[in-house]
Amino acid sequence: MTNKTMNKEWIDWIHLNISRGCDKDGIYKILIDEGFSTSVIEKEMGYRPKVDINTLQNPLKTEASTDIDTDRSSLFYRIKSLFSAPVSAPSFSGVLPREHVLIPNAEKIDSDLVEMYLLPDFLTKDECEKVTEAIKKKLRPSTIANKDEPDEKFRTSRTCDLGVMGDSFIKDVDQRICKTLGINSTYSEILQGQYYEQSQEFKSHTDYFEGEAFNEFASIEGQRTFTFMVYLNDVHDGGETEFAEISKTIKPQQGMAVIWNNLNKDGSINPNTMHHAHPVKSGYKSIITKWFRSKGEGEMYVKSEAERLPNYTSTGFKKETLNIELFEKIKAFYDEHKKNSEVEIVEGFIHTSQDQQPASRLVNLSERLKQEIHMDLQPLLEDWSNTRLDPTFVYGIRIYGRDAILKEHRDREQTHIVSAIINVDQEVATDWPLIIEDHHYRKHRIILNPGEVLFYESARLKHGRPIPLKGQEYANIFCHFKIAGK
Repeated sequence: MTNKTMNKEWIDWIHLNISRGCDKDGIYKILIDEGFSTSVIEKEMGYRPKVDINTLQNPLKTEASTDIDTDRSSLFYRIKSLFSAPVSAPSFSGVLPREHVLIPNAEKIDSDLVEMYLLPDFLTKDECEKVTEAIKKKLRPSTIANKDEPDEKFRTSRTCDLGVMGDSFIKDVDQRICKTLGINSTYSEILQGQYYEQSQEFKSHTDYFEGEAFNEFASIEGQRTFTFMVYLNDVHDGGETEFAEISKTIKPQQGMAVIWNNLNKDGSINPNTMHHAHPVKSGYKSIITKWFRSKGEGEMYVKSEAERLPNYTSTGFKKETLNIELFEKIKAFYDEHKKNSEVEIVEGFIHTSQDQQPASRLVNLSERLKQEIHMDLQPLLEDWSNTRLDPTFVYGIRIYGRDAILKEHRDREQTHIVSAIINVDQEVATDWPLIIEDHHYRKHRIILNPGEVLFYESARLKHGRPIPLKGQEYANIFCHFKIAGK
């Protein structure tokens, strides 16, 4: 017997198949037949058979009397089929079709083996630091599903169960993750944080369940489908996430999400998602992880048609100053015709805090002024969205009254793709913010002053004014465009 050196691929192969619940005697015999010494095998496996090793059978040779294939990837698939009883997991109907996975600003990894996306800046620097501080408050040793794993250094990070902390900010991050994929939150596990200090790692593993782990953790809750992981800090040295089967190594970048499907299109488990969280060589690594399941309550996919629209800008909105000459024309028209404003009733859309109506009035614009507004804004919005646009509507000047609330909503998918809000006039005691979500479902408070304009993707982004107006009135114009030729 030779004293063959065990390289990283063999080590990963050992731990991967042990974590799947494969027969250890069979793994042991395969390694002997591959030329490894018993001391090398037992050191890496942390295991010695209870029977005479000369009586062990190589399951690959038992299945077929041919020479064993020493290629690791081939061995992996052959041993998986041989051990089908303990490691197989059923397919599920709870699979999100790939055409439904629409993630603004994400890069889809070019691979036929794994469905994977990289999403930069999902969380801001401040958000990352805030989550990391929450993680550090309640850390426990990380665990693995396979209780028989002999390597105490297989996973050396610490974990925080963020989802049970009751923190409103953490809940918001959790919901934003669910909304990004469009998956009902009942089809998911609680949000977790992981913290790696210097030299800590999580050796090659997959996130789905097999064997006894499936029976214990997934028979009722369902198999793990998507993994949504976010790096909370830049790691100066080490800490990469390596997907060896697709030759992809990802360096931690603060705020970036790595999203992958642990299943194939048919719902079967995908071993190509095996990944290794490399040791941190300098500093620390902080991440959050959200796992989705194939079972839950109600419909799994909950994105609306508007949310499935493509995004045309990275954030979804931008504040600018209107052409001063155009604003002066609008303001003069408003001052002259304000006395002729008409009561506006929009059921369930504009009301007071006591659900009373009317809460707004409307000043009708001349067709000439509507056209001038469209002509002035069209090139600006086309440049901003990098898209050719066709004008659709310019509404009159809407005057919101005291205590008014504008319900949070999304605009029409056909005609209100790229839009603008012009603030004409206001008499307020305090600023009246527009609350708008960006493409990552993060809420923003936008304050407009007379003469300022907000460009926004109004069909795609949820927006409104849920805080009652404190003041006498607030007057806006809404201008809308659709994608040219559609």
